[in-house]
Amino acid sequence: MPKVVTGVFADLERVLLSAEQIQTRVASMAAELNRVFAGRTVSVVALMDGALFFVADLLRHLEMPVRLYTLSASSYQGGTTSSGEVRMNWPAGLDFKGADVLLLDDILDTGLTLSVLRDKIAAQQPATLRTGVLLAKKRERVREVVVEDVGFEIEDEFVVGYGMDYQGRFRNLPCIGILNPA
Repeated sequence: MPKVVTGVFADLERVLLSAEQIQTRVASMAAELNRVFAGRTVSVVALMDGALFFVADLLRHLEMPVRLYTLSASSYQGGTTSSGEVRMNWPAGLDFKGADVLLLDDILDTGLTLSVLRDKIAAQQPATLRTGVLLAKKRERVREVVVEDVGFEIEDEFVVGYGMDYQGRFRNLPCIGILNPA
């Protein structure tokens, strides 16, 4: 008898990455970061809300002192494509001069949001600046951006789950999937 799919999973065309695949890769990424940042305190800058699950899971595996800063920044304003304009909230007094900074985001798509934030942090003269994303789409970028740590490369499809949403829905899925076009 076929399994009946209900709830938010019914809205998926297919699962792209299972919860197990994601957790294995996040642990692997953290192991590399533990090697790179051994013995140092790291200022983690996390882009919310999409990177919430990724960052929380990654931080649980880090073995060095961490200072966590969360920023809201996006070039998506409720749709499935970038608006071309980055909106962000940068708290007054936020300064990374001389710090070891790890910038984390859920997905590298056009490169616009990450490049703007990376440039803003780099202008503050951190000791080091490293960028990591869970997903990187195989596509041409609007702006090129240096990303040292990539969890998975995926095709240029709109994905949801594991923190990523469509109009505020699907963030709570433990997997990453492609929405059913219907």
